[in-house]
Amino acid sequence: MGVTPLRARVRPPIVDGLFYPAKSDQLSALVDQLLASSSTPEGTCFAAVSPHAGYELAGPVMASAFRGIAGRRARTVILLGPVHRDPQNGFFLPESDSFATPLGELTVDERVTSLLLHQDSSFSRNDIFHLEEHCIEVQLPFVARVFPDALVVPILVGSRGPAAVNALAAGLTAALAEDPGNTVCVVTSNVASYMTGKDVDSECAAFESLVATGDWRALVNAEEKKKISACGVTAIAALLRAAGPGCRVSFSGRASSREKEDDPTRTVHYAAIGIENEPRAD
Repeated sequence: MGVTPLRARVRPPIVDGLFYPAKSDQLSALVDQLLASSSTPEGTCFAAVSPHAGYELAGPVMASAFRGIAGRRARTVILLGPVHRDPQNGFFLPESDSFATPLGELTVDERVTSLLLHQDSSFSRNDIFHLEEHCIEVQLPFVARVFPDALVVPILVGSRGPAAVNALAAGLTAALAEDPGNTVCVVTSNVASYMTGKDVDSECAAFESLVATGDWRALVNAEEKKKISACGVTAIAALLRAAGPGCRVSFSGRASSREKEDDPTRTVHYAAIGIENEPRAD
């Protein structure tokens, strides 16, 4: 009697048809059009910050973020996003073997996943968070078009504070060291939101100023004091920590939900950010 092979675990899309087209031909055409119409030149940043929202609102900014890393020959894309619903301490890697999109499945990089699990006890496998969260999912069609042969490492970040940043930065540093020329990181974060903030315009300006300096400690301190309302601070701070004090930060695209939303009290700000781990020229 033969043995039935185990079926691969696939994380299905949950916001296709809502945040982006559910049909593959429409989605590929839209992503390609957004990338082609972006004014951001093809860059070689090792990391990017990209928003998460419907493509109608944030698609051009997302395209700008991915254009900033498109010049690298990535074999692995590490994706980091916040846990929006019922956050718990930890960094959550998938149990799934791949993530499905209308453009096909993206395979999880098991080698890097295992490395992170052995790096720190804060890393664990948990599909529940991934099955409920949209922020990484909306990045995947861009990954599929920009890096069609790449493996992915989706990480949802629940922890906050300096200790969490240090642990996450150490894990990212170890992962990048495995294949530094062929690994890129994408953090998905909206830079200010009415859902968590009070004065989103001031919070957006404060966030951008802090990120531009590369001072991860000041960024974390601002979050703790509720001076900013960005949702991906821990992951962004970890990237800045990993890149070091000589990193260069650039903003290549911005948008606001005010461009489509009639209610000015429900504003969310988006930005595309590139991070280069090369010393600034004096």
